[in-house]
Amino acid sequence: MSCRLPTTISPTAYKLKYSQIDLVEPFQFDGVIEIDVDVLDHAGGINAITLHCLDLAVTRATCAGQDANSFAMSLKDETVTLDFRSEISVGSHTLVIHFNGKLNDQMRGLYRSTYTNLKGEKKIMACTQFEATDARRAFPCWDEPSFKATFQLECTIPLIEGANMVAISNTPVLETQEFIKNNLRFKTYTFGETPKMSTYLAALVVGEFDVVSMYSPKTKIQTSVYTMPGKGKQGKFCLETASKALDFLEETYGIKYPLPKSDLLAIPDFASGAMENWGCVTYREAKILTDVGTSLTMKKGIARTVCHELAHQWFGNLTTMEWWNALFLNEGFARFMEFISVNHLFPEWNIWNEFVQSVYTLALGLDAMKTSHPIECTVNHPDEINSIFDAISYAKGASLLRMVSNYLGDDVFIGGIQSYLTKFSYDNAKSGDLWAALGEFSGKDVPGLMVPWTSKTGFPVIHISDDGKTTAERFFASGEKGEGSWPCPIVFQDGEKIILDETNKAAVEKKIKSLIDTNTYFKINSGQFGFFRVNYSVKQWEKLGEVMVPGKLSTIDRLGLISDCFALGKAGYIPVTVPLNLVKSFGDIAELDEYVIWQELSEQMRGLAALYKDEPFFTEFQKFMVGMFAKQAELLSWEKKEGENENLGSMRAAVFAALGAANDEGTAQTAQRLFNEYAAGGDAVQADLRRIVYKLALKQDEEGVMRVLMDLYRKTDFPEEQRNLMLTLGEVQSAGLHAEVRDWALWSGEIRIQDITYPLSTLGSSCQANSDAAFKYFQDNYDQLLKKFNNMWPAVAAMMTRGGSGGQRKVDAINAFFEKKPVGSAKRRVEQGCEALLLRSSRLARDRKVLGGYF
Repeated sequence: MSCRLPTTISPTAYKLKYSQIDLVEPFQFDGVIEIDVDVLDHAGGINAITLHCLDLAVTRATCAGQDANSFAMSLKDETVTLDFRSEISVGSHTLVIHFNGKLNDQMRGLYRSTYTNLKGEKKIMACTQFEATDARRAFPCWDEPSFKATFQLECTIPLIEGANMVAISNTPVLETQEFIKNNLRFKTYTFGETPKMSTYLAALVVGEFDVVSMYSPKTKIQTSVYTMPGKGKQGKFCLETASKALDFLEETYGIKYPLPKSDLLAIPDFASGAMENWGCVTYREAKILTDVGTSLTMKKGIARTVCHELAHQWFGNLTTMEWWNALFLNEGFARFMEFISVNHLFPEWNIWNEFVQSVYTLALGLDAMKTSHPIECTVNHPDEINSIFDAISYAKGASLLRMVSNYLGDDVFIGGIQSYLTKFSYDNAKSGDLWAALGEFSGKDVPGLMVPWTSKTGFPVIHISDDGKTTAERFFASGEKGEGSWPCPIVFQDGEKIILDETNKAAVEKKIKSLIDTNTYFKINSGQFGFFRVNYSVKQWEKLGEVMVPGKLSTIDRLGLISDCFALGKAGYIPVTVPLNLVKSFGDIAELDEYVIWQELSEQMRGLAALYKDEPFFTEFQKFMVGMFAKQAELLSWEKKEGENENLGSMRAAVFAALGAANDEGTAQTAQRLFNEYAAGGDAVQADLRRIVYKLALKQDEEGVMRVLMDLYRKTDFPEEQRNLMLTLGEVQSAGLHAEVRDWALWSGEIRIQDITYPLSTLGSSCQANSDAAFKYFQDNYDQLLKKFNNMWPAVAAMMTRGGSGGQRKVDAINAFFEKKPVGSAKRRVEQGCEALLLRSSRLARDRKVLGGYF
C-alpha cells in the first residue's frame, strides 16, 4: 500500500504561526500555515490539493484567491484533500490553512511532557518529535523527505508567573513581543528562516530551562545545552563534547556548519534516544546528563549520541535520503561518524574496539535471522517506515561504510564523502549517488562492490578447508543452508586486500594456501572490516586457540575470532564445543587492558548459561565459567584503584556479571554485603557495578531487596540509576512479586512511557513461568496496553512476547493471538521474537547431548 503524495504540486516555503499553545487543559494549539507552492502539472491546473494531516482539525483553507469548499480527511492515508470550485493554474501560489489540534501525550507530533520546576511543582512543557512521519500531527504539510522547503516559525506562549518560560526552534530568535490578553501575559517569538530542509527536521520546544553555553572561535558557533531547572551542571560534559565535535565534523566534512547556532535540549518525555532537528537537537535526559556517579559506559554512550546527532547536521539534514527506503544513508552514516568523532575526542577509550564488539556483532546477529530485511527495502506506510529504524539501518549500515572506507582508504573515503555532500547540499540523494561519488573520487568500482550488500538480506560465511579452498553461503543463525553471494573484501594480516568473488577466488585461495603451508595459524578478515563470518577447519581452530593469549593477535582479531566461533557453534556449523575449546585457556590469562575481549566472553557465556540453566550438566558448566573468570576477578577486585585505566570499571562489571551468572558464592556474598551497606546509609555502589550488585542482591532476598529498590527509584531522578533499578526490578522470580512489579511498571505512573521497555524486557524473560505469565497478561490486556503505549508499541509487544524457551508452543500461541488482533507496527519485532524462540529451542535440543558429554 502506497501512501506517497502526488508530485503535481510542491511546497517551497512554509510560514507557520501558532497563535495559542495551551500548557494546561485542554492542551489545545491553534495555528495558521502559509505555504508557498508550485503547481507543476503542465497538462493543466488542479481543482484539489492533497497533503498530509493527522489529528488536526482544518477550519479554513484558501489558495489563489478562493476558499476550499470541502476538507476530506483520510485516516488511512493520513491526509486532507482540499477541494476548490475553480481551477488553480500551473505556477506559484500561496496556500493558507487554519487548523487546531491538541498536545498529545504520545511523544510524537507537537506533544506535552511533564517536568518538575525548582519549587518541586509538576509542570507541562511542549515539544516536537516529527521523524519519521509525525510533522503532519503538528501542521498540514508535505511530510515526505523529498519535499524540501524553508520554514519560518512564529509562536505565542503563555508567561507563567515564577517560571522562566522560553521557546526554542531551529533558528535564532529574530524578535519577541509581550502582551496581555484577558489579564494573562503572553509572549510571541519570531524565529529566523531555516535553510531548505525536510519537514521531519523542524522543531519547537516551549518550557523553562537551565542553559550552559560555549562559543567556538574556530567555527564561530555558539553551542548551548538546555536542561530541566536545577540540572544545568549535569549538561557540561555534553556541552564540551558537542562543541569540540562540531569543530571536528566541520573540518572533516569540509563544509561549514549551515546554521548560526547549535542547541541541545534535554526532554523529560522522549521516545527515542535523540533527534537531529537542524540546529535544535532534542535528547532523552539519559543521553545528555552526567554527574559524579556516572559510569564510563554511560559517558561513552552520551558522547556517541552527541556525535551521532551532530554528524546528522550534514549527513541527513544538509543532504537527505530521497525516501525512507534509504534510511541507512542517514542513520548508518551517523553511526559510523559517531565513532570517528569519539575516537578523535577520546582516543584513550579505544572506541573502535567497542564498535566491533557491539555495533558490528549486533548487526551480524540480527542479519543472520530469516526475519531480517535488506538495508534498502520497500516501505510506504508509516508502520513499515518505523519498523526499519533498527540494527540493520544503523549497525549494518555503519559496518558496511566501515568496510568500504577500509577498502578505499580512510582519506579517500572522506574525500568522496565531501564530494557527495557538496553535490547534494540542500537536496535529496539515493544510495546509488553515494556509491557513484565514492567511485568517481577513488577510481574504483564502488557500486559493483556495494550494491549487492544493500540490495540483499544477509551476509556470507566463508568456509576454509585444510587445503585452502573456500566456499561461501548465506549465514543463518539456524545453521540451514543458505544461498547468496556477495563480493567480500578480504584483509590479510600482512595488510594485503583482495576482493573474494569469482574473478579473484583463485588469488585468494593461493594466498590462503601459502599461509597454511607455513604450518602455523592464520586469520583472514584482519581487523574485522568485512561484514561476514569466517569458518576455519577444526585443525585451524585448534591452532588459533593456541594464540588467543595477549600479544599474538590484535584485540580486534581476538575479539573477531571469539565472535565468529561462538556464532558458528550456536548455529550448528561447528560443534558447540569448538568455541569452548577456543577460550578455555582464558582462565590462565592475566590481562587488564582488553575490556572488550572480556565483555564479549562475558556476554557469550552468560547467554549460554541462560539457555542451559535447567540442564543436568549446568553445575559443571558453571564451574567452567568460574574457572574462566576467577583470575581476572582476583586481579581486578571489587574496589576501584587509584589511577587505574577508566575502562577497568566496565571490565570489572563484565567479569563479575559472568561470575554472578555462574552462581559463584563469593561474588554473591560480596554483592549482598555491598548492597546491605548502601541500603543502611553507607557509600553508594560504584556506578559500573550497581546493576550487577542490585541483581545479585535481589536473587538472595527478593521481597526485601525489591522494596529497597523501589524506594531508591522513588528517591532518584538520575536517568542511569533509574534504568539500573527498573531493569533489576523486572528480574523478580516469584509469581506474586512479578505481578506486583508488572502492575507498578505499567499503571502506577511512576515510570515514564519512554522507559517502559526497561522493566518489561526483564519481566518478560526472568524465567519461563514469568515469560508465559507476561504473554498471557499481554493477551488479556491488549486493548489497554495499545491505548496507553501506542507510540512504544513495537517495543512493548516484543518485550511481552519474547523470553523463555517455549519454542514452537509459544510461537503458535503468539501467531494465533495476532490472527485475532492487529499486530500493527510491531509486526517485524514480533516475527523476530518468534524466530528467536525457535532458535533457542532448536539449539538446546541439538547441543544437549554433546555438552552433557563434554562436561
